[in-house]
Amino acid sequence: MADPQGTLVVETSRGMREYALGPRTNLEATPPMLEWRTAPIAGVFFRHAPGETYELEGGAEGRVVARTLQDRGRVVAVPTMLPPPGPPRGRDPIILDPEQQRAVDLPREVSLVLDGEAGVGKTLVALYRVAALQSRRTLVLVPTEGLRRLVRLIAERLGIRKLEIAVFDTWLLERARAAFRGLPPRISEGATAQVIHMKRHPAVRAVLRDFVGWKPPRGVDDDNISRTRKRLLHLWGDRERMARIVTAAGGALPERAIEAVALHTRAQFERTTEQAYAHVDADRLQALDGRRLDAGTRTENANSFDIEDVPILFELARLGALQMADDLASYDHIVVDEAQLRAPLELAVVGGALAKSGSITLAGDHRQATDESAWFTTWAAAQAELGRAQWQEVTLAITYRSVPEIGAFARAIVERTAVTPPGPEPAGHSLDSSALRATSVPHALAQAALLCWHLDALTTRDPWRQVCVVARTPEHARRLHAELSRGLDPVLVLDGDFQFEPGIIVTTAAAVSGLEFDAVVIPDCTPAFWPATPELARSLYVAATRARDFLWLLTPDAWSPLLPLRESSR
Repeated sequence: MADPQGTLVVETSRGMREYALGPRTNLEATPPMLEWRTAPIAGVFFRHAPGETYELEGGAEGRVVARTLQDRGRVVAVPTMLPPPGPPRGRDPIILDPEQQRAVDLPREVSLVLDGEAGVGKTLVALYRVAALQSRRTLVLVPTEGLRRLVRLIAERLGIRKLEIAVFDTWLLERARAAFRGLPPRISEGATAQVIHMKRHPAVRAVLRDFVGWKPPRGVDDDNISRTRKRLLHLWGDRERMARIVTAAGGALPERAIEAVALHTRAQFERTTEQAYAHVDADRLQALDGRRLDAGTRTENANSFDIEDVPILFELARLGALQMADDLASYDHIVVDEAQLRAPLELAVVGGALAKSGSITLAGDHRQATDESAWFTTWAAAQAELGRAQWQEVTLAITYRSVPEIGAFARAIVERTAVTPPGPEPAGHSLDSSALRATSVPHALAQAALLCWHLDALTTRDPWRQVCVVARTPEHARRLHAELSRGLDPVLVLDGDFQFEPGIIVTTAAAVSGLEFDAVVIPDCTPAFWPATPELARSLYVAATRARDFLWLLTPDAWSPLLPLRESSR
């Protein structure tokens, strides 16, 4: 039998009851062991301190007498963890520093690269420039729905009334549907990393001139495919063309990607089950769970295309190899926030959306280039894709978001220098005054318990705080949310539905780009969740730099090699 990881003693109308908590239920043990993630009474362990009364659904009630964390038969001390108390930060308009103001005051015709690490105010400065330019039609492109909502709030504070703000992929797809006929109604959901990396690589340009003056070969049974999609079929269905792309990429793309793209393309050009059985009554083509008949099957990507195909279509149109509508919207100024996440061909589409005399602001940070499939290299390369004659690059150096201790630690993640965050103090000491804490615990139960107990204490003391628990993936976020719901009332945000209100949210590292919170917690900082890769180092940097004044790292295992901790802290 597994050793107990926690114990709970309660007093009920029937007397004292003691329970052991562990990874599985064993009612024959003494005391009986309960699975801590699901047992109703186990929820009392996370939500109620000794001396507090509880009541469960169904009417069971009692009083908590004691609760302990254990590791191999020994009681685990509970550290103090609260950051220093303090008033909420003001939300008054910010006075720009001289370098920020210089970026805002650039002439209308000058395009701008606004560079700088997390927290220097790139998004804010870009919007101040929008307000100063007062262009007739301005577009702000952001990578996530959460950042779109935040930019809307900032724009309202600055009095910018008419401003189009869009998530980049959504804008790209809508522009493609306005430009090209015959695109399928669905975007593929099954493109693998190899497929995405190849389709976003600028080496794709090596074969696109093949389609200038091109006509489909005779005898090919693709009469039901639109002219637009025929180019995609004969691009991604041709292994010889893809081999030329791999060669042009100079070793950046593996040859095995050719087969992955070919198989993916074959599935996309198959007929859906609904199309194959169009002669059958529609009400007989309904799945019991309400999903499409192809969902979860080999043909789930039938009659679809990839968002990564869109910039390629625009590049074909630019070369004269594909017709597109000539009445697309154009803009006097475009802001691309988190521009380091945009692939070269995507930036070329943005350049094509600018009016003849229009200008652009690229705001970004090379340390936050968390998407390797964007193939970001330098700002000079990004500028070259946009077709503007006059450029100015402004690097912002003063960080206004994170306190210095957090900023230095985050930079060390990407710079690979050694910084030791303070460890937890023994119970009974005064509250720690540090903004950065690293806590190693013996198991997942201890991690969940400390999170529930300390975050409850933090939000009780400082009800104004916005606390963000950052997971690595959506699946990880769902698991953490379920565990924290044992003792807290966190909100799970996976679709960008941030409300920017006090409380605890659980989300992913990819979703928090460009956002900020009073406190950030990163659980499961293990080698399994955060292995040593450059992309994940940048992702961890992004997660850490979302914190204004408190960052808490936890691990129920060894520390991730990405964390710049000396051996004494590991």
